[in-house]
Amino acid sequence: MHLPPAAAGGLTAPLGPAPTPPVPGKRFWTHPDAANPGSETHEHYLRSAKRQERLGNMIRDLIGRKREEVPIEGSNLSLMANFVSEYEKNQLNGAPSKGQSTTTFMEKYGKCQEVIGKGAFGVVRVSHKVDPQNHQREQLYAVKEFRKHPQESEQKYTKRLTSEFCISSSLRHPNIIHTLDLLRDAKKEFCEVMEYCAGGDLYTLVLTAGKLEAKEADCFFKQMMRGVVYMHEMGVAHRDLKPENLLLTTRGALKITDFGNGECFRMAWEKDIHMTNGICGSGPYIAPEEYTEQEFDPRAVDIWATGVIYMAMRSGRHLWKIANSAEDEFYERYLDGRKDEAGYEPIEMLERSRCRNVIYSILDPVPSRRITGKQVLNSEWGREILVCEAGQHGW
Repeated sequence: MHLPPAAAGGLTAPLGPAPTPPVPGKRFWTHPDAANPGSETHEHYLRSAKRQERLGNMIRDLIGRKREEVPIEGSNLSLMANFVSEYEKNQLNGAPSKGQSTTTFMEKYGKCQEVIGKGAFGVVRVSHKVDPQNHQREQLYAVKEFRKHPQESEQKYTKRLTSEFCISSSLRHPNIIHTLDLLRDAKKEFCEVMEYCAGGDLYTLVLTAGKLEAKEADCFFKQMMRGVVYMHEMGVAHRDLKPENLLLTTRGALKITDFGNGECFRMAWEKDIHMTNGICGSGPYIAPEEYTEQEFDPRAVDIWATGVIYMAMRSGRHLWKIANSAEDEFYERYLDGRKDEAGYEPIEMLERSRCRNVIYSILDPVPSRRITGKQVLNSEWGREILVCEAGQHGW
């Protein structure tokens, strides 16, 4: 089975060379904005390969410490503790075999080589193709190879993958990944072809950095929120927003990816939205109403996740494991902190009151009171956040 590619032309490696930081090894820096005297702008310099090397060393060190029964520093709410747990699961599952590319695939997208991501869904590889216009350059694509779920019928497998492709390929925004094609390889497994983001994902960036400073985190947050607002305007909810599903270019553009749990809550000809139900997503990012309500607005679920993501960027930690006070004491502390005059300490640690107020409004446990994406962007804090040029254009 082969579906027509989405939109004209494939997106390849970032345009032009990656920027060179003014100080070797510096990831983020600000400087005066030449186009607007008296203002400042900023740039990102993200190199996924260096970060993966550092992350590998951190993982080996932490796994060694666990075997020696030395506790990981901090509680099990740290992003690193969660990452090591997932890493060990993937290692037990073994490395996926390399799929055989068909002639048609190789002609269009080249040869799949290094693995850049693994999960329950399957594996993501980078495909290399010689640029027909310049044989000294390569065109790079990200290729997501999907596994069939245990006991999943061929019909359900096909429906699941084509549904994800139909949603992701219909979205056109600088902060949403560009999905190009869906086809099957020689082993009859589905492959989804997307633009390649050489900066890695937000999760590994936060892991290796420890946490992000305000201006850097704010830039990524506003890019994410712009993508979310666009999705919602198009009648699509993501339902699995988390740092692992936010990809980065080397210049600092953020792009939302992985619409495997996405759903259409309103068709183009409809005015009213369709409520949704069921628990969906990843532990710390799941909204509280998913545990307590029979049906709810999927847009509010996405907004909740953006607030948890922002706090993970700023603190390097999860606030709780699940947003259910009956099962998680950390979430119960958050609910108590909202009522306390002193507030909830992790949010109170944020420097600016405008920022704190918006985060409290995003993380309102009552979904009908929760702020919308448009309201976030139109808030005083949202308006004053500076987005880098790459983030504005998706470079």
